[in-house]
Order: sequence, then C-alpha cells, then structure tokens
Amino acid sequence: MKRQTSDHSGTAATPAKATADTGTVARIALLLRLIAEQPGAFTLTDMAGASNLPAPTVHRLLDLLAQQGLVAHEKSQRTYRVGAELYRISSLVRVNVPLAQLVRPILADAARACDETCYFALYLPAQLAVMYESRVDSSHTLDYRVDFNRPMSLLWGASGRAILAYLPEERVRAAIEQERNFSRDGRVPDEAALFADLQTIRSRGYSYTHGQRVPGAVGVLAPVFDETGGIYGALGFTVPEQRFREDRLEQLVQSALTHAAQLSSALGAGSRSAVTGKRPRKAG
Repeated sequence: MKRQTSDHSGTAATPAKATADTGTVARIALLLRLIAEQPGAFTLTDMAGASNLPAPTVHRLLDLLAQQGLVAHEKSQRTYRVGAELYRISSLVRVNVPLAQLVRPILADAARACDETCYFALYLPAQLAVMYESRVDSSHTLDYRVDFNRPMSLLWGASGRAILAYLPEERVRAAIEQERNFSRDGRVPDEAALFADLQTIRSRGYSYTHGQRVPGAVGVLAPVFDETGGIYGALGFTVPEQRFREDRLEQLVQSALTHAAQLSSALGAGSRSAVTGKRPRKAG
C-alpha cells in the first residue's frame, strides 16, 4: 500500500525542484549503486549499458568519482574498479551502524501499513536456529508476543520455515536431526509434508502458518537475504488468531513481501524470482 509522504506539519511534501545539480547527484547515486553490485572490474561500456546513460556522461561522472577516490581507473586495461575511499566508507557504515537502525524504519513502515506488529527474525547458522531480534508494535491491545533473543527451532512456525525453505537439503535434514535429538519431546514434522511445505514457500515466496509453533498464533513472514544471496532472516507478522481475518491475508502477504525485499536490498541482496506472492490455501 502506498503512503503519501508528509512533513512534520502534516502538509504533503512536494517533490524537489529538478536542477542540473540534483540531476548529477541522482546519476552519481545510480552509478555508485551499479558499481557496488559489480563482482570485479568494469568498463565504461558496462556502466553506460547498465545505467542507460550516454557514454560521454558516464565517462565524466566516473572521472568525478575517481577524483574523490571512490573509483580507480586502470587506464592500461581500460577498466575501473571500486576505489579505496568507497571501500573505506562502506566498511565504516558496517562497523558504526547497528543492524537495528536499518531494520526498525522498515518494520515501522510495515506496521503502519497493516496496523499489525511487525517482526524481524534472524537466522543463526552456527546454531541452525532462528531468533526474534526486533519488532515494531501495532495499536492493538490484544497482540501476540514472541520470545526475543532466544534461539528457536527452524522446523516450526512461519519465521523458522521462511528461513528453512532457502537452506540446502543437507541443512534441512541436519535441522530435523537436531530437533529429534534435542527438543523436549523429540517431536519432528513428517519429512514428506515438511519438504512439500518448503517447496510451496519457495514457490510463493513467503511462509503462512496457523498455530504451528504456538497455539493461537497466525504467522505471515517473508525471507530476507544478504549480499551473497543467502538467507539472512525473515520479516513479517504474527497475529493472534482471535483477531485474524482471512480477508486481510493478502494485505499482510504483500506488506511482508515488500518490506522483506526492502531489507534484503538494503543488505545488498539482488532480486530473487522465487518471490511471487501467490495467495496460499489456509495453512494448518
């Protein structure tokens, strides 16, 4: 759902007036995004094609970036690469900006869009587990509360399965064995049913469960990916069953997909064709 951007006075914000300077800034920002996505050296022709800008314009902008150390020009090979200054800036951002500063504005936008509490759950590869890390609350007094900063099984619930669906089969089987050996009751899902559900999640791009981990909780979460394209976590909603309405499912799904994609993009992930947003049958 699109929301109108407003300033603090409540007056709708107007677009910035286009000038030569703002046009240059926008083009440089575009080039920096494209440069950061390159796996190695690139050419002027590469950048002109990717940016859909004239080659002379790209050449001028790359020269400006080179003057600031943001790109390096290897004239002997007619190629460019990321400059030391751009690498330094990106490293400082990773060190100095906590993940929560990146996650919370995205969660807040999703929570406002649906007026449901939005959660981010982090994948813990070493423990083969999921952990709820952040949330932004809705306006409702009746809400479902999850345990934060506690590793939980990947086999149950929308958060776990949204992650599990994007792990290699051997890691899925390792999670099953871990559950069998270390869970309190040794309960594990039927393997055939589990793998079928994971395939469904990959096909539609999100996980949707009713009371799977905790009775009375409805979960709708989409996967979040990192700069390697690997699974990083899951983002979405957990709603008390007493308040959940089937006619709101599509809104929750689209918001989870949209905001999970925003966070994935912020983490450096590319687009994934697996995210389709197909509407599910009611989950068990």
